[in-house]
Amino acid sequence: MIARFAPIIGAGFSTDWEEVEAELSSGDEFVELLSRMADPTSDVGIGEVDSLLESLEELLDLFDEEPMGNTYYPFKAAELIELHGRMATGDLPDDAPVPLSEWVDRFAKHVDWQLEKSGIDLGRPDYFAHLERTLRESDRISGANDGGGFADRMVVCRERSAEYISALSSALR
Repeated sequence: MIARFAPIIGAGFSTDWEEVEAELSSGDEFVELLSRMADPTSDVGIGEVDSLLESLEELLDLFDEEPMGNTYYPFKAAELIELHGRMATGDLPDDAPVPLSEWVDRFAKHVDWQLEKSGIDLGRPDYFAHLERTLRESDRISGANDGGGFADRMVVCRERSAEYISALSSALR
């Protein structure tokens, strides 16, 4: 999740986002921690996860409401990582009103909507919604949490992140 959505946070889609992110008290630490946690070769402990969650909570709280326009995408990417972290630490109950996968699907559908609105065709309708379903299905089949599967999964997530960034960069011009 972090490998897929962290690069969207720093992709430079919105000057409003960057201004708010600059207000974050742990801004440099936050960026470095996101980068390190997206690296499959780094060891990450619960302390780092807790620090990331604190930074994400502080960052998201700097907004009075869910932003619109270009700021929506880094905001939602941060929110998805925060939800994932809460799920991983047990702070997001299994019976939460909406599962994390549904939030990810909503994000993907919003990206697809933005592409359609901008007249960008990636060769199939609902490109990113399909991409997210495919990622979940491959996880179920491959058991991506074992050693080799995890590293492979991180590579795929980085590739998907690059696809999101490229598509959004084109759509938000």
